[in-house]
Amino acid sequence: MFEQNIITVDLPEDQVTQFVHISNLLELNLIQCHSENISNVLDALEPSNKTMHILVHHFEAPLISLEKVDGELLKSHLHIAICPKLTTELEVTFISSGFHCNMQADDSVVDKINSIKQVQAKEISFSHKAISRYVLQKKRLPSFTNRTKILALTTKKEQQILGLIWDGHSNEEIAHKLGISINTVKMHVQNIYKKTKIKNRGQLFALA
Repeated sequence: MFEQNIITVDLPEDQVTQFVHISNLLELNLIQCHSENISNVLDALEPSNKTMHILVHHFEAPLISLEKVDGELLKSHLHIAICPKLTTELEVTFISSGFHCNMQADDSVVDKINSIKQVQAKEISFSHKAISRYVLQKKRLPSFTNRTKILALTTKKEQQILGLIWDGHSNEEIAHKLGISINTVKMHVQNIYKKTKIKNRGQLFALA
């Protein structure tokens, strides 16, 4: 038996073989479970073992599933998020939620191994862009709780526009950056307000 455990949560069958290979290469004990059984699995592990476990959470729909993760669980052990597709906004959400790393499902075995090694060394593994945005927004925004809820209600294009709004860009600047008309930007902004029941930019910043 190896000293440290890697616990996969809700990992699809098509990725299990890859993580079996990864756990063997890194000399980790692989434990598979579903999200509803995480507490039972952790309770069943040797209480005297003070090594921090690595939990790999698979999220098919991250912004929806993330709200169901126990916040207390994220305060202990080492947590990695894996999902089909990553955006900078999604990475920032994982950072602010307490994860140590995120991966795309189609990342190579080498990339996944390197990321896990960073987590084992008690380091975080995110893109430089996501870390920079998190640091800048952390200076400006006191809480990310409402931010996650807002993102969960919006489409990918709306999330992209939200990210630019939170970075302080005007509608005109957003239209220029995304190569779309100002009217299209206004339409997306109005859709965001309607979905989130937010009335204006000031309230959007306050709630985020």
